[in-house]
Amino acid sequence: MPGKLSELKGKEKVKFLKAKYRELQLIHRLDRVTDKYRVLDKLIYKSLKILVSFFNCEIGAFLQGQNLSSTQTDENAGFVFASGVNEHPENTKIEVKKLLREFLLEPKGGLIQNFADPDSEHSEIKNFIIVPMILRNDIEGAFLLANRSEPFGEKDVVSLKSACAQLDNAVEFCRYVSDHKEASLSLTRQKRELEILYAMSLSLNHGYDLDTLLRKILENVMALLKIDRASVMKYDAKTDNLQTIAVLGEKQNCRLARLNMGKGIAGLVLASGKPIFAPLGSEDRRFLPFADSGIKVKKIYSFACIPLVAKDNVIGVINFSMLSPKKSIRPNSLDTLSVAANMISLAFQRQEFYQMSIKDELTGLYAFRHFKERLAEECMRSRRYKMSFSLIIFDLDHFKSVNDNYGHPFGNVVLKEVSAILIQNIRVGVDMPARFGGEELVVVLPHTEAPGAEIVAGRIRKQVESLALKANDQPVKITISGGIACFPTHADDGETLLKKADEALYAAKEQGRNRIITATAG
Repeated sequence: MPGKLSELKGKEKVKFLKAKYRELQLIHRLDRVTDKYRVLDKLIYKSLKILVSFFNCEIGAFLQGQNLSSTQTDENAGFVFASGVNEHPENTKIEVKKLLREFLLEPKGGLIQNFADPDSEHSEIKNFIIVPMILRNDIEGAFLLANRSEPFGEKDVVSLKSACAQLDNAVEFCRYVSDHKEASLSLTRQKRELEILYAMSLSLNHGYDLDTLLRKILENVMALLKIDRASVMKYDAKTDNLQTIAVLGEKQNCRLARLNMGKGIAGLVLASGKPIFAPLGSEDRRFLPFADSGIKVKKIYSFACIPLVAKDNVIGVINFSMLSPKKSIRPNSLDTLSVAANMISLAFQRQEFYQMSIKDELTGLYAFRHFKERLAEECMRSRRYKMSFSLIIFDLDHFKSVNDNYGHPFGNVVLKEVSAILIQNIRVGVDMPARFGGEELVVVLPHTEAPGAEIVAGRIRKQVESLALKANDQPVKITISGGIACFPTHADDGETLLKKADEALYAAKEQGRNRIITATAG
């Protein structure tokens, strides 16, 4: 064919112009598609539908050349199939995919492959053509058109080359948009993650109590990863099981939940010290429901369990659950979940150190210094809200003789037993017990008048008197005396209140011990 339009004459010129016009129509239709779609699979599918219609084919297909292997003959990644008829059998798609794979793995002598299959009577694929998609001098994939009434000719090849050149540019731009979008989303996620991690770190330094701190850390990580439920389980060495101490998210009665070491996913994490990601959720064979506890648990569709590690010891686990089939915990979220677990471990350690600093090591009661601070706070609070509270000072009777006769180790046993009785008879989280001195114990009872304090003190005195202790196989009788003072009846400041209670204790000693005396007003 002559190289210039001016050299053509008559019908040849008309024929040439018609062919070019038809080619331009194809490019125009593809151009509209490439302007509209920025997602690669959809762009390829819509383009294939145009090519199938334009060349009057039954079949159009595309296969990406990335990650191909001769041993992977049945993978669907990067494969797009379009049809000009209603339905094709599955073996047709398999055959199309095989042809494209063979071409991409070993291009057969050129960029365009045009065949009329010699075994066409036995094949579902007839009169097909394969066109490579070339980006930056690399074959990135290949198009296949097949099953039309006549083989592809030279003019078809020219049109397909032009169409593929148009699509090559569109695919490259589509990839650029996709990469840019992914990079933007990644930066947004990283920024959000850093903000959440920063917020969690601030929580650690804010001075919150343990329950508030756990809630704030869990709320932050759940908001970041859109997690439905999170729970913290602490290991109790005495019972050798995990006890749920905090639950956030979907409301369920999970605080009763317990698991033994090595049982269920949480028990396995406790035993191994390694996180477990369970994408099947409660369908995972390792998952252990709380069937024996009567707790009705919603189905979990995705689950992750992270160990809580302090001083190289696993002290518990933290569980994250998705309760919707439309949501899942991504494996790449485990790093973020582990950071949250580390912060919760630090919270537990900080709580442990704090308790060690404010509590007496022998008795488990509050230390005298912390008691004095809390007493001053209680005076200010009661003065502000015009409320009363009582203070009781206890002293073990003849405790020096107990130490002298039976030794200090036995004296320590006595102090532990009496302190346990004190704790058992007061309101947990309301009243404050402390070790005042060597054998002196003290307790503050908020919102309690003198008569109420006398009942509590009397109950403690009777239980101490009933203690069955032995030293050197000999029974040892222990008694206790106590003095009560009430704010503001007996004093309106902490130091004076202590003095009044101590005077009442001295009176109890003077009157024969093993008794409780309340201070007098004035």
